[in-house]
Amino acid sequence: MFLNSLNLQNFRSYSSKSVDFLSNVNLIFGPNGSGKTNILEAIFLLSGANSFRASRLAQMISWQKNFASIQGKLNKNNENNDLEVQLIKQDANRISVSRRFLVQKVQKTRKFFLSHLKAVLFHPGDIRLVSGSPSRRRDFIDSFLSRLEWSYASALSQYNKSIKHRNELLDLIFQKQASVNELFFWDQSLIKNGNILYQYRKKFFESANSFFKQNKNIQIQQISLQYLTSIISKEKLDSNLNFDIKNKNTGFGPHRDDYQFDNISFPSEDKNLANWGSGGQQRLAVLALKLAQVNYIESNYNQTPILLLDDIFSELDQDHRHLVVSLCKNHQVFITTSSPRVQKLLPSAKAFYL
Repeated sequence: MFLNSLNLQNFRSYSSKSVDFLSNVNLIFGPNGSGKTNILEAIFLLSGANSFRASRLAQMISWQKNFASIQGKLNKNNENNDLEVQLIKQDANRISVSRRFLVQKVQKTRKFFLSHLKAVLFHPGDIRLVSGSPSRRRDFIDSFLSRLEWSYASALSQYNKSIKHRNELLDLIFQKQASVNELFFWDQSLIKNGNILYQYRKKFFESANSFFKQNKNIQIQQISLQYLTSIISKEKLDSNLNFDIKNKNTGFGPHRDDYQFDNISFPSEDKNLANWGSGGQQRLAVLALKLAQVNYIESNYNQTPILLLDDIFSELDQDHRHLVVSLCKNHQVFITTSSPRVQKLLPSAKAFYL
């Protein structure tokens, strides 16, 4: 699977941009602010219809424009697929934006669209996964699994809606404006969808840990992910009801899940890299997680994902750069950088200058 070309209209800094790619390594050079990451963001949109940068869809539409288009020609199993995501401003204030998904110029559901292009993103901000907040780690795993599985994306959407409604109802119960019996529907929704989220997350963490143990790199063998799950059930919701009402918040469930990066070589009982790991060890752990994502896609979907590397070489030392370079041999790769030295690592790459 590889992307032959990309065509942008009114996307970010590009009023119009067309690029043809190699099926192996593509280097995108340019100074800061030249639009390098915009190219990766556009490809990422074609893999899952969400951005890794924008908090709102409107931010991706060029200034004073009402419409943006991201088109890609994908070669998959020797067949060409035309993929397109359209962003359309809806209201007079031009804040509300809808998305339209097209395959072979025909509008499709997002569920159908998600099945086509698989991509794994390496982003400098991911280093904060190790020592950052639980919500950052949850967002990361949610983004990854939602782009792979429609059932996960659907369950996550329903779960988040149910949490919102249940917490609002808890507030009303606290104020004696609603009955406890009214929680039944939302409790059932949380239990059903929460179990779906748990099963998918558990499967990925088990796959990642197996990948680490079998890796040829000794340093990666020492890494493990500890899934700190908050399993939701009727028994837990019932036993915690008074506490939830008092706090107007639901205390159990996947929205409380977390995971930590451990290094089994640490002599202390606490093996959390966030507490004891050096900057280099934390970077390697994040890199190992990305490699585990690639392995998960290849093992479970029999597809070779496209790799998007956003200025990643500036974050890695020489040994870890060679890990990435070895990965580039078997995938289509898009690398943004401002350093000409990267081309020496990948002499066969096609270079684009912005």
